[in-house]
Amino acid sequence: MSLDIKKLYDSRFTSYERIRKSELWKILCREFLQNYIKNSDRVVDVGAGLCEFINNIDAKEKIALDINTDVRKVAFSNVKAIIAPVKELHSKFKEKSVDVFFMSNLLEHLDSKEDVFRLLSEAFKALRSGGRLLIMQPDIGLVGNAYWDFFDHKVPITFLSLTEALTTIGYKIGDYRYPFLPYSTKVKWLPLWPPLLRFYLKLPVLQKLLGKQFFVVAVKN
Repeated sequence: MSLDIKKLYDSRFTSYERIRKSELWKILCREFLQNYIKNSDRVVDVGAGLCEFINNIDAKEKIALDINTDVRKVAFSNVKAIIAPVKELHSKFKEKSVDVFFMSNLLEHLDSKEDVFRLLSEAFKALRSGGRLLIMQPDIGLVGNAYWDFFDHKVPITFLSLTEALTTIGYKIGDYRYPFLPYSTKVKWLPLWPPLLRFYLKLPVLQKLLGKQFFVVAVKN
C-alpha cells in the first residue's frame, strides 16, 4: 500500500493550526519574502500545498505547482494552478521563462538526494538570467532526531550540503538566513504567534537562538 500523502497532510494540522499558519504566512510574505520578489516577476511556488506563499505574495504572474488537486480549491483567483509532481518541472516550464522559484519545506520530502539535485538543476534551466530560487528548509544539524518526527521526511539536508549542491549546479548564493525560523508551525510557543512574528524577523539574535530552519536565495548568473 502506497503512502496517502493527502490523508497524511489533512490529519497533520487541526483547523486552528491551519488558521494560525495562514496568518503567519501573511506576515512572513509581507514583512520578509516580498523583499526578494518584484511586482513584475513570474513566480512559481513548487509544492505549493495550501498556497500560503503564492496567495500572499505580490507578483505579475503567480503559479502554484502541486500534485494535490486541492490546490485548485485553495489558490486565489489570480493564481494559476498546475497539477503535477515536482519531478515534471522540466516539462511544465520552458528554459529561461521564470523569474522566481519558491520552495518551502519541500526538498526533505523527495525520494533521494539525486531527486533533490535534479529538481534544483531543472529550476536552474527554467530561470531567466538573474532569476532567483528561494528555499526555506529545515536543517537536520539544527533539528536533530526531531527531523524524523514527520513520517514523510526522507532526505537529510543541512545548509552547507544544500549550498554545496546549488553552487555545483551554477547558482550564486545571493543572500541567506542561517538559522532562521523555528522547525514547525505546530509549535505553539513564541515566536510562532502571529502578532510577534514580525518582531522575530527583525531580531537576528532570536533567530540564532530559536531557528531550526534556514533560508537561502540562489541566483542564476
